Amino acid sequence: MKVRQNGFTLVEMMIVAALLGVLVTGVMSFFTTQKKNASVNTQIVEVQQNSRLLGDLFEEDIRHAGLLVPESGAICAVDRLTTPDSFFVSDADAIDSTDELRNDLGARIQGGAININVGTQTLALDTLVIEFTTPNAAYDLDGDGVADSDFRVGGGVIITDAGNPSRGAACGFISEIFTAGPQIVISIESAVLAGLPGGAAPVDLVAIPAHGYTINNASQLMRDGMLIANDVEDLQIAVFVDANDNQTIDVNEYQGDGVGPDFVSTAIDISDVREIRANFVLRTRLNDLDNPNGRFQDAENRTPIATPDGFRRRSYSATVGLRNVGNRIPTS
Repeated sequence: MKVRQNGFTLVEMMIVAALLGVLVTGVMSFFTTQKKNASVNTQIVEVQQNSRLLGDLFEEDIRHAGLLVPESGAICAVDRLTTPDSFFVSDADAIDSTDELRNDLGARIQGGAININVGTQTLALDTLVIEFTTPNAAYDLDGDGVADSDFRVGGGVIITDAGNPSRGAACGFISEIFTAGPQIVISIESAVLAGLPGGAAPVDLVAIPAHGYTINNASQLMRDGMLIANDVEDLQIAVFVDANDNQTIDVNEYQGDGVGPDFVSTAIDISDVREIRANFVLRTRLNDLDNPNGRFQDAENRTPIATPDGFRRRSYSATVGLRNVGNRIPTS
């Protein structure tokens, strides 16, 4: 008896192979798209979380600006048009306020009416611990487990003339501290202090420990020389300076916003500052080929960059009033 053998023809096998190829291609394309979308979404969520965390930290520092230090040394900034701003705010973390009833804490700079210059400068101080009633250091300079200074390497410093607050404030970062002296070596980023006014009160130059925010060339936000967040593209500051003290924003009283004048810390009495507006721009770690129109987001007086680069970005903006500036009652 003849056994009949059935099978697939070559044409049938080729058709099945083609269909399987289409199916596999479709499945792989689906999973590739899903993986890419998941990666983009993860990066966006990361940027959003970082922006909220940065905003909380920044707002907290601003709300404590000027705590127990001269009002003219509460904040300082370097307002730039083509690169990120630098911002300095007095370091409330360095001050033990338990039994202090003063509002002029700070290290007095020795040498009288010395010049404060842009660039590296060494300043002799009367103390590294700025509390009067019960001096209590905040930071350990030599790593022996004992705090010995309210200033720290990498941290910021604000310099002001407490006797003549109209000279404004200068600011920079500390690169070295010498307990003998004591002395601090700083890199001044802002312009020099304004000249002494006619009939000036005695010069009272004060160095105030500060938190310093800056963005380096790797798009990293640094606070006191320590990395806070990656992929931070811009920091822009605008400042309400209430020059006539009427609690109303008049023409040109918002500085650094691209409408009024640029903010120059050394040109104003910081005690006239009423609020700070801070703007962060963060971007994803990788650009997105499906977002060809993604481009830099300018804020305040930053010069726009029109070239698209495909990155996805998120902006964070916060306006914070100064609690400790502008409404003091003398304690002496």
